Amino acid sequence: MKLSYIGAALLALAAASGASATPVVSGLGAGQSFQQYSGTAPVGNGHVNTDNVLWFVDELAVNSLKSWFIFFDPSSSQAISATLVFDSPIVDVIIDRAGLFQSHGVYGVDIDQDGNFNDYQHAARTGLEGVQDGVVWTPGSQTLQLRWTAENPGDHIRVLTGASSLTALNVPEPASWGLAGVALAALVGARLRRRKS
Repeated sequence: MKLSYIGAALLALAAASGASATPVVSGLGAGQSFQQYSGTAPVGNGHVNTDNVLWFVDELAVNSLKSWFIFFDPSSSQAISATLVFDSPIVDVIIDRAGLFQSHGVYGVDIDQDGNFNDYQHAARTGLEGVQDGVVWTPGSQTLQLRWTAENPGDHIRVLTGASSLTALNVPEPASWGLAGVALAALVGARLRRRKS
């Protein structure tokens, strides 16, 4: 029974240290914004049609990789530039239709939360549409720069972030230390009670 409290404390510590913060964006043009997408129109087929919004979908974390689906789907041809900073190093950026299609089943989520996994579609030009679209990033860095001119169906990428040997050396957040202290105190307390009895 006492060990279950320790297990719960350790699980809470793992959950606290595994949470990912929303990417921080800068460099957007006047009137442009960065927002989480939760609409009902599927992404990837040009039906979101919202000007001046760079969207993100907070996707799944699988085997220490966290996925973010980033897209720009204006109603007519429009340009956008931005710098995104993630809370973990970038491991990979998927920019083509085939790669996005293959990874939807691994990282994709039920965006509109209707119980149906039908929120991603694959128009012929899903991904980055043309040579005018660029994404600049360095493996292991936390910064990604994009410069897109989106038409129909828009521009789409999946950014995978995760732990690297560099982040494994980072100092834990204060909340993580607090949870570790609670777990350690529970373990010591259980051990002392066992000795007295």
